[in-house]
Amino acid sequence: MQSDADRITAVLCEILSGRLEGQQIGPDDDFYAMGGDSLTALLVVADAGERGVSLQLRDLLYHPTARALAAHLAGPADEPAGPVPSAVRLTPADLSLLPAGVSEALPASALQIAMVYLCESSEDPELYHSVMDWEVAGAFDEPRFRWALTGLCDRHPALRSSFDLGTYAVPAQLFWSSVEPPLVLGAPAERPNSLDWGAAPLFRCHVDVLDGAFRVTLAVHHALVDGWSLGRLIVDLLSLYQGEPLPARPDGVERAFIEAEFAQSSIPEAAEFWARQTAPSLLFPERGRFSGAADARDAVGFPLPAALVRDLTAAAKRLRVPLKSLVLAAHARSFAELTGRTEVVTGLVMNTRPELPGADRVAGLYLNTLPVLVRARGGWEELATAGLVAERSGSRYRAYPLAHLENRLGRPAFDAVLNVTNFRVYRELDRLTGPKTGAWRLRGKPSFPFRVDVELDGIAGGDRVVVAFDPDLVPPSTARRYADLFERALTEAVDA
Repeated sequence: MQSDADRITAVLCEILSGRLEGQQIGPDDDFYAMGGDSLTALLVVADAGERGVSLQLRDLLYHPTARALAAHLAGPADEPAGPVPSAVRLTPADLSLLPAGVSEALPASALQIAMVYLCESSEDPELYHSVMDWEVAGAFDEPRFRWALTGLCDRHPALRSSFDLGTYAVPAQLFWSSVEPPLVLGAPAERPNSLDWGAAPLFRCHVDVLDGAFRVTLAVHHALVDGWSLGRLIVDLLSLYQGEPLPARPDGVERAFIEAEFAQSSIPEAAEFWARQTAPSLLFPERGRFSGAADARDAVGFPLPAALVRDLTAAAKRLRVPLKSLVLAAHARSFAELTGRTEVVTGLVMNTRPELPGADRVAGLYLNTLPVLVRARGGWEELATAGLVAERSGSRYRAYPLAHLENRLGRPAFDAVLNVTNFRVYRELDRLTGPKTGAWRLRGKPSFPFRVDVELDGIAGGDRVVVAFDPDLVPPSTARRYADLFERALTEAVDA
């Protein structure tokens, strides 16, 4: 007779094989080493729930093989989590003040509040503005495009939201029942205008009609969406324009995220954990004497050849770690050589999207950046394991707000940030049968003084590394030296 663990193992092998691009996953194959990441893990969690197997992201992170995960799930159940404090919701008095036309109001996240504050204090309209533009072959059908843009706003509440930071008991994000599609014909201005945070929508769409084609520019503030979500919006917009049906999306994702952030903000152990990850001093001392948003207006970088990405993926698989952990190890080794330190603290961008079925189809700001401490010594196996442990150990507290940590420290928690993103959402464009797209361009300005973006399947630049930095805080020679060290480290990691 088949045991519960054996049954769950078989179900998980089927799910993992389906989600990892058709690979045949055995009971002892490591999910992350086989190419899994946090967004794919969300899909695995949802698939498992539909098959009657209840698991959480944390379960998959700590038990990344089907056999180990099944044994964990078949064992004694964990203690249920306590109820979410009701203080996360606006008060009845707040709700009575909501303007007509607001369908829902939630507390703004700590990251959203920080972004709005930095944008206002810096008076830089380009800060945190993500601008993607691309060409579409063929004639422009304005009525159909307006209909598609309206449908996009109806589908994604973030596009119908505004902020009110002073009227209610807590700063709030207001979601309106409907908005006028912000379509402007003609090329956009070189610099975006300052936003009125209280007036939805907080994004703009321009269409410039060309000879035999048209160019679309979508400008969305980062307080509304993260990088993955920007891709989701673009895919959904083009799908609607071409008359392609879209799968259902879940409700309640926005509230679930805010509840998770509020719950973790109230856990003393979370604050203590992240405080222990910070370094006694910053890599770039000038950062500690600087208040406000850094102006990361300069950039260096290098492409990632397909062969290198393939070989890095194979090396990560041999080491039984996610590719992200191996990249983090190379990042830490580069900074160790750059600074002479054996322990490196870097900000790491983490996925905080709620564990709800279909949550990957919802646009919003579902990420957090928190410090990880990596002991950058030893060989690549030791380094890669250190990278995995650094990310895994903080996973349970990944929704803890960075702003709370920095208020506790009285200074920045780190000054260098690593972000590893796989933009495979754009692969969905391949299934569209309508006019072809091309000539993609992406622009944006971060507020960290030194940010390293490792982009995989990026539609605007392919696989590449972009190092954005503020030349007033980080000497350009230092940024170039880091980029050289990082490129060399990634090449050497192939032989791990």
